[in-house]
Amino acid sequence: MDLAELRQWLLIYSAALPRLLLALATLPLLRRQVLPGLTRNAVIFILALSALPVAAAGLPATAPSNAWLFGILIKEAFIGLVIGYVTSVLFWAVEAIGFFIDNQRGATMASSLNPLTEEQTSPLGILLSQVMTVLFFSGGGFLIYLGGIYQSYRLWPVASFYPRLDLDAAVFFLNQLDVLMYLTVFLAGPIIVAMFLVEFGMGLIGRFSPQLNVFFLAMPVKSGLANGLLVAYIAMLVYFFSAEFQRLSTLLPRLRSLLE
Repeated sequence: MDLAELRQWLLIYSAALPRLLLALATLPLLRRQVLPGLTRNAVIFILALSALPVAAAGLPATAPSNAWLFGILIKEAFIGLVIGYVTSVLFWAVEAIGFFIDNQRGATMASSLNPLTEEQTSPLGILLSQVMTVLFFSGGGFLIYLGGIYQSYRLWPVASFYPRLDLDAAVFFLNQLDVLMYLTVFLAGPIIVAMFLVEFGMGLIGRFSPQLNVFFLAMPVKSGLANGLLVAYIAMLVYFFSAEFQRLSTLLPRLRSLLE
């Protein structure tokens, strides 16, 4: 390999790296608290080598201008952010489910820093996010996600310009926030309703027995009920998010139709 060919491959590698780097670095489970920056970047740089054959298609054989290369890098970083944003919604939803349940049972006073997301959240939110992180890696979700990123180089080549940002694309990104709220309310709903019934019953008891401190009694009863239901409910959550992880690769064709 002569110097000119080596320079060409370095150019291809530099153009293909931002997409994979941003798509993986955006995930909450790959923050610097989980993987140190040097280790994480080294892993991403190695994974980017597998994208070189696909990324090389369409790139000019001669050295492009600096303006062209800068535009490609910005576009690749944008695609990586979009892929990471859409995928991160699932992890945000898991944490929001735990926070919603803890808020209803009155346990938010025990909030602490989640090392995965660097956000202040409740104990159950931390637990569920860690469970889903283990599921993401052990259940093959990371391999599917990584394969989807590699597939994106074929669906949207590195040399293709520019993203088309119209109203449909804006609606799609805003709909991801709707998905976040829908998953939070829908999946936490059964436990929330059960705790509401307990609180409603405690309110009736307090109405007819004013001498009882129902507020003091309600919190341990709701906590015990929520934890008991969660033992049986966690299997459904794992099944649901396992199916969602399997569907990650199907988002790429839709993203391409929105942004190409």
